Amino acid sequence: MHRPLALPLALIAIFTAPASAQEFGVYTRVFNVAGAASKTTPEVIVRSLTLFRSGAVYDTIHSAGEVTIFEPSRRRFVIVNGPRRLTTELSFEEIDKSLKKAELATREYIAQLRRKGDARSLAAAAPLLAQLDPGFSEQFDASSATLLLPGRGFRYRVNCTRTPSSANIDRLAFNAARGRYLEYADWTAKLNYLLHPRALFPAPRIALNQALKTRKLLPLTVELRDNSSGGFHLRAEHQYHWKLTGKDRDDIRHWNSLRTAGTLRRVKFAEYRRRLVTRR
Repeated sequence: MHRPLALPLALIAIFTAPASAQEFGVYTRVFNVAGAASKTTPEVIVRSLTLFRSGAVYDTIHSAGEVTIFEPSRRRFVIVNGPRRLTTELSFEEIDKSLKKAELATREYIAQLRRKGDARSLAAAAPLLAQLDPGFSEQFDASSATLLLPGRGFRYRVNCTRTPSSANIDRLAFNAARGRYLEYADWTAKLNYLLHPRALFPAPRIALNQALKTRKLLPLTVELRDNSSGGFHLRAEHQYHWKLTGKDRDDIRHWNSLRTAGTLRRVKFAEYRRRLVTRR
């Protein structure tokens, strides 16, 4: 693979819903299924907590000491890195512009590989094209709420739900929360491509999110694997909590205080990414 996997619709202002629709959390564990021997538990490679509150989303990977804040009303991400005393921001417009540039360059590279025409070049072009044009078909088993998206280079298997599993949230609020989560997932897929050198282009995940939106589904587990022999196979498990805890709210206050305290060095996104990659 050229770039193997590294790994909200806003609530309408006049909408009145329980607090749980506006405030909820998602705890996610990502497993390396391909790296697990048969009959052993896959290794957890990422743990993250994503908190939705007051129109913003706070995503933290505690092992990294980094908080990514999604602000759709201001059309931007803000990243706060406490251990490095750094902060940066990236607008949606900058994200789309950078992605367009990267996609054009990749398509030109694919064309070069195809013009060479040898087996090695064609084999290198195929997974790149699959990232840009995944070519998914859709299969949905209503009895098990399982969505399958087989494609030319990758395939998804997603266990889903259409209904809330808790009395803490009603169906109307659940539908609003699902929209917020999937919008956040769209933009996070775009940001991850720009932030992490080994991330996939966002097109496969955005295609999955669109299928979930169309079918009014919320993902519980998401498995992604490539179609090559010995390729990656990852599984994300999501646990939804429809009420924030006191600690969740304290963490959000701390992050907002940290970003406005003037103690962090504000850098451009390109410099932040360079420091992240080089670990400097």
